[in-house]
Amino acid sequence: MGLFTKKKSSDDYAEEGNKLFDEGEYSQAIHKWLEGLESLNKPLNAQSEAVWFQSSIADAWFMLGAYDKAYSYLWEAKSNISGEGYMNPFVMLRLGQCSHELGKDDAVEYLMRAYMLAGEDIFESDDEKYFNLIKHLI
Repeated sequence: MGLFTKKKSSDDYAEEGNKLFDEGEYSQAIHKWLEGLESLNKPLNAQSEAVWFQSSIADAWFMLGAYDKAYSYLWEAKSNISGEGYMNPFVMLRLGQCSHELGKDDAVEYLMRAYMLAGEDIFESDDEKYFNLIKHLI
């Protein structure tokens, strides 16, 4: 490491986390993405890049079955003032799924938003129980 060591970019953290996630190393991916989130300018709720990191961290927590932790990151992503989270079908899907797993009343609302933004296809790779929660409303 010399004087000209390049500082990691948010893309570097994202790519490293993606590789770990794809290898099933969810906890390590979370750690890497948290580093990426920390590297962003503050306030985080005004950074559209924060939505990506927050939803990725949440996805890893979801895969680990830690729905409460996933929910809090998804809530942050949804609340980002850039609007990137609120209009993101994946954020709405995972928020609805976590809400359902936690017994919250807003699960159907978020699952329906995911459906309205992306259609039935967004539910394809997940347990059908989530789509079944909104099927009668379509």
